[in-house]
Amino acid sequence: MKQLFIENVPNEVGHEVELYGWVDSLRDHKNIVFLDLRDTTGKVQIVGTEDFRNLSPEDVVCVKGMVKERPKNLVNPKIKTGTVEVEAKKFRILSKAQQLPFDISKAELGVSLPVLLDYRSLTLRHPKIAAIFRLQETVIDAFRESLKKKSFVEFQSPVIIPETAEGGADVFEVKYFGHKAYLSQSPQFYKQIMVGVFDRVFTVNKTLRAEPSVTTRHLAEVTTLDAEFGFIDSWTELIEMVEYVTKYVFSEIEKRNPDVLGLY
Repeated sequence: MKQLFIENVPNEVGHEVELYGWVDSLRDHKNIVFLDLRDTTGKVQIVGTEDFRNLSPEDVVCVKGMVKERPKNLVNPKIKTGTVEVEAKKFRILSKAQQLPFDISKAELGVSLPVLLDYRSLTLRHPKIAAIFRLQETVIDAFRESLKKKSFVEFQSPVIIPETAEGGADVFEVKYFGHKAYLSQSPQFYKQIMVGVFDRVFTVNKTLRAEPSVTTRHLAEVTTLDAEFGFIDSWTELIEMVEYVTKYVFSEIEKRNPDVLGLY
């Protein structure tokens, strides 16, 4: 089992480590070959010999080696592990990648939408695309945290429902053991029910709408962040709660994802 993540490598100077990840890029300098190894936490430079020439981008490898500090003039401030490098002693290929259809090491992929989707398992690895998922994670986490601090209770709303909640939306009808049912286009009914139980509730839910569109921003399936609460005296209290949650979410994005914001 993997024991050490790349972001923790700077803490291991002078120690031998075992790292698992993907070959992000290779740089051949005759007798020395540099490899950037990538895992879920970041990248680190591996220094190896001509044996590294057998590797290709996106190969999955295990590398054992000694962590050393980089000379000050070779420090890379752009990555978290830029003050160190790993001098490889041995490595093994866990899974050999096929030849890539395009270069994913570029700052911009520069491919058409059909190509982007046809090779989705590959294009999702590009830093700018993978970063979107980091940002989504922060948004959902911060939404939850902000409301829990205000005594909201989270509940899970059903996806298959007997009636639609909003008459203005087209819905997906499904067969349900001989009965007519629908894929939920809103958790509104269930929010109203649960407010009668807990006063303040929220749900992170999938909502589905049968509204065909040729744009890339109008989706039939989306994740919605819904909240409802009772015992208010004025609509301004709703506005204040929305403002509080929005500020909290953006504050957390700024704290947790400055690297992601720097990509866009």
